[in-house]
Amino acid sequence: MMTLRILHAVASLAPRHGGPTEAALGMVRALRNEGVDARILSTNDDVGGALDVPLEQWTEHEGVPCCFVPRVKARQHTLVGFSYSPRYPRWLREHGREFDFIHVHTVFSHPANSAMRVAHELGIPSGVRPLGQLCRWSMTQRGWLKRLQLALMTRRNINRMRFIHCTSRMEAEETGDLGFTSPCQVMPHGIDLPPIVDGARMALRHALGVPADRKLVVFMSRFHEKKGIELLLTACAGARETFDLVLAGTGDEAYVATLKQQVAAAGLNARIHWSGFVQGHAKWRLLQGGDVFVLPSHSENFGIVVVEALACGLPVIISDQVALRDEVTQHELGAVVPLDAAALRQALDDLLASDERRQAMRTRCLAAAREHFSWSAAAQRLITAYTSCLPLP
Repeated sequence: MMTLRILHAVASLAPRHGGPTEAALGMVRALRNEGVDARILSTNDDVGGALDVPLEQWTEHEGVPCCFVPRVKARQHTLVGFSYSPRYPRWLREHGREFDFIHVHTVFSHPANSAMRVAHELGIPSGVRPLGQLCRWSMTQRGWLKRLQLALMTRRNINRMRFIHCTSRMEAEETGDLGFTSPCQVMPHGIDLPPIVDGARMALRHALGVPADRKLVVFMSRFHEKKGIELLLTACAGARETFDLVLAGTGDEAYVATLKQQVAAAGLNARIHWSGFVQGHAKWRLLQGGDVFVLPSHSENFGIVVVEALACGLPVIISDQVALRDEVTQHELGAVVPLDAAALRQALDDLLASDERRQAMRTRCLAAAREHFSWSAAAQRLITAYTSCLPLP
């Protein structure tokens, strides 16, 4: 039986992108575990800078074969996200026919549009994963620029795809509202179950320099207006229960400065811990040592960090704009709240007030993560989608 060769075309594998990078790498690892020759083509982008990686050759990166091509450096925020790389389409024209299917990630970047266009030119079946960029909230951010790009090239490119890979029903519904002719297929991500960190609870409190009995609320994501951090800080300021908040992530320096001003104005400096970007052992210690995870996003097409928190046995509080809201409600894994500081504050007070309730939730969280979000199941869904697009032998 012929081995499937699948190319994943991404704009960036920068670790600071968080979930999108984790998902792409996890997807390819899972496919390779199922016998698929899956590979990644990426630029060397590191959120505007450059990753220290070999260029123009296959190299093992985070356990998967990747080829990096150079991007043009950019300082302006919009151009950073666009990730302009003249070498990207040239590489695809030279090597694209070596693959049976091209899976494109993102829609509003130069690499993504290059990949969709070249795949069409070469007659290679392809699909696109928008990463929530076509959801309602995202389309209101610099919306005029996105609608202009859709009109000029991106809508035509997306309509040439065999499918639009959505990771949740909510993303499929909101993407479908834009009227693309390509069908949306819902295929959730999986996760790799995290290693157990012995003594995570006490080790985390020791590292933060807080008392052993201090309750800790964890936020982990990139720092961006989309994530609802201002709302979380407002909720913390008026909460009845006493707890500290760990903010793990990085973002635009000017935006982080506004958050720190809000913290100071609310008198929260002593209760807020800025952990920066965390990965590996530090990441799992944080998630396994916390009491509650919070992500009050204005829009989240999946929320892989939410699943990672669940896999660490951490009850979650998410907004009703996070696509995993139905799973959290159905399996009683925490709380789903509207984008309202008072509702978020009440949910924090309710969950933190009962150690017994949180402990019962921990057991359900662990079970739900293992049962519903395995990478093996996700890979099988992808393989079915790929093979349905290929010509019969």
